[in-house]
Amino acid sequence: MTMISAIGYVIEAFMILVFTVFLLLLFFRPKPATVRSKSDTGPLNLQNELYEPFVRHDQYGPLGAKPQPLLEYLRLAVLLVTIAPIKFASATLCVVGVHVLCRASVILPRGLQAQVVAALGKILCRLCLLCWGFVKINWTTDEPRQLPKGVEPAAIVSNHISYLDIIVHCAHSFPSFVARGNTKDLPLVGLISKHLQCIYVNRDFKKGDVTGVSGQVKDRMELAAAGKLPPTTRPLLLFPEGTTTNGVCLLPFKSGAFLAGAPVQPVILRYGEDRVSPAWDSISPLWHALLLLANLFHSVSARELPIYYPSDEEKADPKLYAANVREMMLREGGFKPSESSLVESRAYIALLEGRKPPPKSQAAQALGIGANGVQSNGDGAGMPDVPVAPGVKKAE
Repeated sequence: MTMISAIGYVIEAFMILVFTVFLLLLFFRPKPATVRSKSDTGPLNLQNELYEPFVRHDQYGPLGAKPQPLLEYLRLAVLLVTIAPIKFASATLCVVGVHVLCRASVILPRGLQAQVVAALGKILCRLCLLCWGFVKINWTTDEPRQLPKGVEPAAIVSNHISYLDIIVHCAHSFPSFVARGNTKDLPLVGLISKHLQCIYVNRDFKKGDVTGVSGQVKDRMELAAAGKLPPTTRPLLLFPEGTTTNGVCLLPFKSGAFLAGAPVQPVILRYGEDRVSPAWDSISPLWHALLLLANLFHSVSARELPIYYPSDEEKADPKLYAANVREMMLREGGFKPSESSLVESRAYIALLEGRKPPPKSQAAQALGIGANGVQSNGDGAGMPDVPVAPGVKKAE
């Protein structure tokens, strides 16, 4: 076989592979969002302000299903065959690198383990973002930390836009965060989460159980504020909105991050307006990841606001404290305030897909769907009764 014929076979195989992926994209792309009747009003109207925080504003639209020209699908096919596998493999290697680093750290003196893992972990997380295409990461601080002696912010509070938010924060401060109880048993990330000193919670705890999310966060923050945590303890990262948004709006803050009445470090994240938005809203995780990998470059900026010291009033009233920190981030970040929530996000996705919205959402109430999922009128006839779309985000 001559060199020319070998090159010809390679080109032919490449063209067949691209054409195959092109056909797969055409046949298995997400179905366009349901077109609601113009007579729909209130929470049944997709233009309702309840859903504004979850609307995708990128080229691919709601559910990532906005029809595209054939040339766009061909471009995606070429990049999914060429660049995307390299980006995915490189990002995976970075995660493996952090895992190996955590395993190898046991040979170091105990006092150095956490410092070395954090220092090298930040570098590997930055490389991971670069592999995803984040060539521009801008982190700014409004003012240097000038804290009273012995006083440290008990937690970092940040707006929440994407599953990539944690990697962005890890590239800067390598923080711990709240994770599901089974995270520590997962391959690769399990060991990493232990070195991050994550708070593991059982999402099935009963309301009011002090061993739940809020109780564990409060205990950790109180120890941090009192200076009783070991110096190797990683800072705690919290997303008080409780779910992700499109980055345009800011949802009400849950009070769990403010129960300890300790100082917090607010951080504002913003992703660049590219062809595809890194925001994880109204789109399946697989399709979103494919679109991110098939688009070359992305950008993100983070702004560290001045540390917020609560007043005596705020220490006594966590809801007031949460509202005031949110007001500060609304003002400084230029966000639009929204009173929506995770259940309304799920309702928005359900309406887009032509399904019944989850119980307790305003759309479900408008359709006469009770808390048990049973519909008392026929307004939603023909809508499948599926409470949560497969693949959509879960509660944070």
